[in-house]
Amino acid sequence: MILTPLLMMLQLAPPLDAIPVRAVRTDRPPSLDGIPSETVWAEAVPVDSPFIQHRPSCGEPLTEPTEIRVLYDDRCLYIAFSLRDSHPESFRRMLAPRDEDFSTEWAGIWLDTFDDDNNAYFFFVSIENVQQDGRLCEVSGWDLHWDAVWESATASSDSGWSAELAIPFSALRYSSDSTQLWGVNFKRTITRTNESGFLFPMADDGTVRIADFGELTGLEDLPDTRRIELRPYAAGRLNSGTEDEGWDTWGSAGVDCRVGIATSSVLDLTVNPDFGQVEADPDQANLSNWEPYLTERRPFFMEGADLFSLPFMLFYSRRIGSVASDGEIIPILGGAKLTGVSSGFRYGVLEAYTRSVSEGGQIIEPATNYAVTRLLREFGQGTYLGLSMTSTDMPGVNGAAYQYGRSGAVDGQLQIAGFHTLSGAVAGTWNSDMERWTENLAWKGWYGYSDERFSGSTGFSYKEDDFDANLIGYTSATGEVSTWTEAELFMPSQGGGTLDHGWLNAYYGYDQVPGGPITSRELYLDGGVVFSNRFYVGANASASGSWTDRYEGPDGQEYDRGVNLSLNASNDSRRKLYVYAWGGFGDYRNGRSRDLGAWINYKPTPSVSLVADIGWSITDNALRYNWSAGSMDSRDTDWQSLELSGSYMFSNDLSVTLSSQLSSFTSIYGLTGTTETLNHWMNALLSWSFRPGSMLYLLAGEDAEPEEDGTLGEPHFTIYSKVTWFI
Repeated sequence: MILTPLLMMLQLAPPLDAIPVRAVRTDRPPSLDGIPSETVWAEAVPVDSPFIQHRPSCGEPLTEPTEIRVLYDDRCLYIAFSLRDSHPESFRRMLAPRDEDFSTEWAGIWLDTFDDDNNAYFFFVSIENVQQDGRLCEVSGWDLHWDAVWESATASSDSGWSAELAIPFSALRYSSDSTQLWGVNFKRTITRTNESGFLFPMADDGTVRIADFGELTGLEDLPDTRRIELRPYAAGRLNSGTEDEGWDTWGSAGVDCRVGIATSSVLDLTVNPDFGQVEADPDQANLSNWEPYLTERRPFFMEGADLFSLPFMLFYSRRIGSVASDGEIIPILGGAKLTGVSSGFRYGVLEAYTRSVSEGGQIIEPATNYAVTRLLREFGQGTYLGLSMTSTDMPGVNGAAYQYGRSGAVDGQLQIAGFHTLSGAVAGTWNSDMERWTENLAWKGWYGYSDERFSGSTGFSYKEDDFDANLIGYTSATGEVSTWTEAELFMPSQGGGTLDHGWLNAYYGYDQVPGGPITSRELYLDGGVVFSNRFYVGANASASGSWTDRYEGPDGQEYDRGVNLSLNASNDSRRKLYVYAWGGFGDYRNGRSRDLGAWINYKPTPSVSLVADIGWSITDNALRYNWSAGSMDSRDTDWQSLELSGSYMFSNDLSVTLSSQLSSFTSIYGLTGTTETLNHWMNALLSWSFRPGSMLYLLAGEDAEPEEDGTLGEPHFTIYSKVTWFI
């Protein structure tokens, strides 16, 4: 008799993935004030099932209740969160720019609009109404640069806090079916107790698996989002030159246009775009034989970067509109980008055209056309087949011949039983300056296994000698076979106690020229623990065998084996003073190396953030090629960098940031002596989102590049202004 009621309860209780989440159509859109008390919200079906923790006690319910309601009309999807908390006086509050991730109270929604278990949008809001959005793709990973124009509001009370979100359907892509079934999930974080959890539980290692989402029903006759969005802009810049050159003025205007081709496709067009960066590229030490790889910061290229991430780095967006030989930014006349989803296919086409750059009546950078195409056929979670092509065309100038570059690739991935992954790719490049049409291919393959506790992979890659995508991509060493094996163990705590989780990672890599020298062989061990108070300690060690750098000098150089050790640690990022520090030492090219650094963030008030990024790297008695002396030589280097920034948030939409960097690089060759290079830049930036999707930037800055003797040169001042208007 006692078991009968229990058995009936077990039979009636729905499984977690059957928690009903239903959107209800309304003719009265709610007004967004952060308080879901309007009568229209009573039309919605409440979802009050407990959220399930994935931190710190995976599988346990969140300690505070949450209620969700979902409405929609012909324009937007509306979500209301009622987030109860028994200690609202302990809320950690922080104003920050959009998309900044930090430790505070958060709530948000994921939407798998095609219900394909492969692609999802996410929209999050903090207790202070800081918005965060992006996309997740099981094939290409996170796209945190994707931005939509949506609205939100939050409010606090003595029983917790609440939030209202309005997500326009025009910001989403979905099928044209009259009745829609979307994948959905919700997440909440509670800073006071270190808790974070989902309505539909995720893995305890924090991995978001779209296949584990629940279902959002009730969506019918959604609007056709074929609308046009315009963002006209105007920009101006005033630069100071030398005493002889005086001040240089520049002004421009253009427009960005987004056209909804269908509910699942978008065409982005731009005329005379201002792709110039508001932020500066930090100066960095580069002791390798390859150019520095720069992070993309320009919105046109950042959005959709996951789709245009091609195998073998066939596309490197910083090639477009890069810096000419005279130091000027190469202007981009126009660009177009078509992206979409259809019947299991994801596709993207990007094209941009740059203007020529002249100096002294001679063209030093010819006008160039760049094109990239990517097509993916997805066959379920993590399984796909991809095709990529790139093209670069540079007309001949100043007696030089016409140049072109082409590349193509086929890649794919097969996921078996949710744990095993097989992946491979083959690519080729064809350039106008190739002396032969052989040895221009590259291929790779790997196998991986992953579950909630263990992951591992093994694979190989090979780029033949004439493989070269550098006109539009990024190609470094070629002619080497690279192999690797890696394994990682994730160790969560069993609930409570001092430790939250730990991990241990082992990696072994071996690279060799077929029939030639070994170019790399290294065993790398890495591990760390995160404590329940969010403090972190990690360590790594590596041991390398003797190896050859084929690109060191004209003939290459062999180096002895070496060992390197390093430590890193941080405290709780929720504290007013957060510090992440690291240090290491070991062998470097038959010499020694030492590294120290720290990233410090001090937040005295919710509106103020002060950051210092300190780096110091030293090498002693390294064996390097001295091009001035024409022989191998002993080299010492000393790299020091200090980056400082401070920001004040008047509101989530208005902020002022002061940033600067002072860096010093000293190089001492035994045969030719010392050279020293000093660099300095600083700027003050006012950012104002005066309406959704519309921005005003005002920047004043200076930079001082080194003179021939390495000392700081005369500062150059810049005043820059840009306004964009979303229509």
